[in-house]
Amino acid sequence: MKRLRECIEEVTKFSLQSHINKSLNFELQLSPEFCSNLLLDSDPIDSNPDISKGVPSYPLYKHLALALNQSIVSGFICCRQGNSALMRDEISSEQKEKWNKLVSTKGLELINIMNTIDFELHVQEPFFSMSRDGFKTIEGWCAVGKYNNIEPGSMILLNKCLVLEVQDVRHYATFSKMLEAESISQVLPGVNSTEEAGLQTYRKFYTEEEERSNGVIAICVSNLVVQPAISLASILSVKGSTLTHGARALAKHVNQSSNKYWGNLNGSDSNKNKLAMGVIMDLISNSCWLNMYTVQPHGDVFEIRVAEGYGARWSKDGYKFIGFLEPYMDDGHLKGWKH
Repeated sequence: MKRLRECIEEVTKFSLQSHINKSLNFELQLSPEFCSNLLLDSDPIDSNPDISKGVPSYPLYKHLALALNQSIVSGFICCRQGNSALMRDEISSEQKEKWNKLVSTKGLELINIMNTIDFELHVQEPFFSMSRDGFKTIEGWCAVGKYNNIEPGSMILLNKCLVLEVQDVRHYATFSKMLEAESISQVLPGVNSTEEAGLQTYRKFYTEEEERSNGVIAICVSNLVVQPAISLASILSVKGSTLTHGARALAKHVNQSSNKYWGNLNGSDSNKNKLAMGVIMDLISNSCWLNMYTVQPHGDVFEIRVAEGYGARWSKDGYKFIGFLEPYMDDGHLKGWKH
């Protein structure tokens, strides 16, 4: 459990990056654009900190990783308190049961993989990507400390996200001797195929004194078939609901108004989508106020309202629906816009 907690962020990040780059044999049912947004280091919209209170900090994948870790450890989907009502309304008991079973099964698989790890190593790019792609199959290290205990069958976790299985370990007096005996294309892919070029690479990490005092090991490895990223991808790839953005937005408002202005959002996803579209068309048909202005975190928006104060908001060009609006009220945010 401890190793999973320590590595879940890197495994999540690696899963998303691998889906975007198509560098591993799996597909997430998430768009590359969505995955890229999760990996952004900072909010693309420079918003006022006071306005952004309550908005998750970037990068967003770290919040996803935390939720995944909590769900895997618990054995069922854990949702934030603010989202629990929405999840209850949108997702059937049967669907939740399927998701919980998937989280439990694949989560246990991920925990078991982490429990097999004997050693952790960190390598820099481009060598990590070459190990991921199977081009770099020999790791050259100084034989110091725990690395002397590496043996065939040992499991190595590379950069907290990629698992390698040790096939063989060969000992050499120096890196020079190792490069004479091993294929440089397997030890240092992409490096000029000369002993001197290879030694210059290792000099960035080890001094001659360290090398001569401890000796060198060539660790022959292969990628494990079942990777942490693939197990995690199975959880991320569950087929979600077919609710439109409008129906999801409406689900947040149906219980806000005591006069049931938004109606009742019941039935299948298809029915909920039709209800949401009907509400939007009704707002457009009866709108008596419209405006364009700037609001964080959306930037420039186009907004309409009906006489009762209810409304809807789009991007300034009108192509992207943002959400529904409650009537203006004092301390609306504090009251959760319930009226």
